[in-house]
Amino acid sequence: MNVRSQPQVTGNSGLVPLGAELGRGGEGSVFDVVGRPDLVAKIYHHAIGGDKAMKIEAMASMKNDDLRGVAAWPAELLTTARGAPCGFLMPRVTGHKDIHNLYSPRSRRTEFPNADWRFLIRSAANTARAFAVVHEAGAVIGDVNHGGIAVSDKATVKLIDCDSFQIAAHGTKFLCEVGVPTFTPPELQGKSFRGLVRSANHDNFGLAVLAFHLLFIGRHPFAGRYLGRGDMGLEQAITEFRFAYGHTRASVQMEPPPAVPPLEISSQPVSLLFERAFSQQGASGLRPTAREWVSALDGLEKQTKQCSINASHHYLNTLGSCPWCHVEAATGIVLFSVFVQRTQQGGTTQFDIRAVWAAIATVPSPGPAPRRLNRDQIGTMQPSEEARAAGGSRILRRVGVILVVLVTLFLMAAVPKGFLLWLLGGIGIGAAVGGKKENPQAVASFSSRQRTAEAQYRTILTRWENDAAESRFITRLRELGHRRDEWNDLPQLRQRRFRMLEQEREKAQLRRFLEAFDIEGATIAGIGPGRKAMLASYNVETAWDVTDGNIRRVPGFGPALTSKLIDWRCQVERRFRYDQSQGVDPHDIAALDRELADTKRKLESALLNGLPDLMRLRHEITTLRVALGPQLDEALQQVVQAEADLRAVKG
Repeated sequence: MNVRSQPQVTGNSGLVPLGAELGRGGEGSVFDVVGRPDLVAKIYHHAIGGDKAMKIEAMASMKNDDLRGVAAWPAELLTTARGAPCGFLMPRVTGHKDIHNLYSPRSRRTEFPNADWRFLIRSAANTARAFAVVHEAGAVIGDVNHGGIAVSDKATVKLIDCDSFQIAAHGTKFLCEVGVPTFTPPELQGKSFRGLVRSANHDNFGLAVLAFHLLFIGRHPFAGRYLGRGDMGLEQAITEFRFAYGHTRASVQMEPPPAVPPLEISSQPVSLLFERAFSQQGASGLRPTAREWVSALDGLEKQTKQCSINASHHYLNTLGSCPWCHVEAATGIVLFSVFVQRTQQGGTTQFDIRAVWAAIATVPSPGPAPRRLNRDQIGTMQPSEEARAAGGSRILRRVGVILVVLVTLFLMAAVPKGFLLWLLGGIGIGAAVGGKKENPQAVASFSSRQRTAEAQYRTILTRWENDAAESRFITRLRELGHRRDEWNDLPQLRQRRFRMLEQEREKAQLRRFLEAFDIEGATIAGIGPGRKAMLASYNVETAWDVTDGNIRRVPGFGPALTSKLIDWRCQVERRFRYDQSQGVDPHDIAALDRELADTKRKLESALLNGLPDLMRLRHEITTLRVALGPQLDEALQQVVQAEADLRAVKG
């Protein structure tokens, strides 16, 4: 059949006039239907057999409002003038784009500029709703892939290419005999789809992959770094249940790609569904159903909060910090380009930098910390009664030794003939009187007291020098001064940045040109769906991303595959022509203004919070001084006392 000239086709009500060709695929072309703006006609390139015609008729008999709401479901079989089946009518899908354009950060900036993470969650939930409707109608999608799902700017979802679905009618199963490996469950990997009966549980694997793509900004759940020996292809990782983000990832020797948020960025119910979907338990028939996904994803969207730093970021409200800020800082890729203009309740408020700074400047400094007691002021302290008692026996022993020496010397002088006898006797008696050693238990006890007193003093002194110091106030005031200078410099900053954009127009044009060529749709020898998914998980999605350094980080890409990708980029780049007449791209200017507006908002927020922050800090410092000063003096006195006691015990 020559589809380039509109064929004559007939439906249930007679001749169906075809209009313009809207699109062409490998299997057929899609045409306008004259007078029916709600319908289009898919006409196959080649004649179809009786089984295909029976399947379309069976699908048409199954149609209902629910199916029409979520899918381009076949509505009516079309035949040629000779009565040969040639195609079918289906609802027109307008205002929807390939779901891949939504979960890929780069294409999302142009195709879905107003989409934030809440939008991605909602799109995933609506995808699950569409799956649920199909499954509840007794059909199986079979060939789950991102080419068969379209999303609108309202996050509504439509399933397309429905004539490939598996259905059962009148005791006959009409199978889906095609599939994409990256969405195929482990139990079907490597098997031929011909004659294979699919189940909803098989679809549920592909649904979980789609949900993961959406929530984790285009990553594939099995595209990670293999920690074992050799190469681990994506299809093999799926077959072996090597979920790179799961709690068992260490046991299967996998780790996620760098700069990717952990599974915990989704709520616990959603995380558990991912774990089930990609586990051996799931392969046995227990993967989460589409309705389970709807419930969990709806709940996740309700648990999101807005980032205090970047207004376009939303994330799970139980997290301590924004995961998207971390990813953007690590990769340099803008994940969400939504421009949010924040206003105070009741309308906008003009920010007066002079008034704000004047108020900040009125907060007086707490001044230097007052001087505290020192050792010279304390002087010498007498040992305590307990210390004197512990060291008293040693003092008596010393007195006894002195008396023995004196008596011995007297006897030696008075009776010289007994000199040697008196000397030996004196030595013996002196040794007996003073030979006993100091009490080790007492020394240990008072040494411990001295160390404790010293440690307590050091702790309080550190708090005094750090927390009660004027430097805290001065440092904060200087930080606010820097924020004021940055705010005043914003107009000049914009001029500098705009001049850079003007100087780099050729590079910007080249980047836009190369970013228009997706690796996903390219034909590159040796790089199939699995390797493309791996590249996307490492942020290599377009010809612009293809650099030697970027590819070297991707597992499984050695010199040969790297060379093929570089050659493909070079072929694309040779087609680029720089247009000097073009000014700075409006998208780049808008991105610059969005960035500076967000910077301005953050600076104003910091300055507005500066006044109460300084007042709080001054009050905190003065309060600490009142509390810590006496404690510090007392602690030093305890140290001096402990040292005196220890000396007394040691004698």
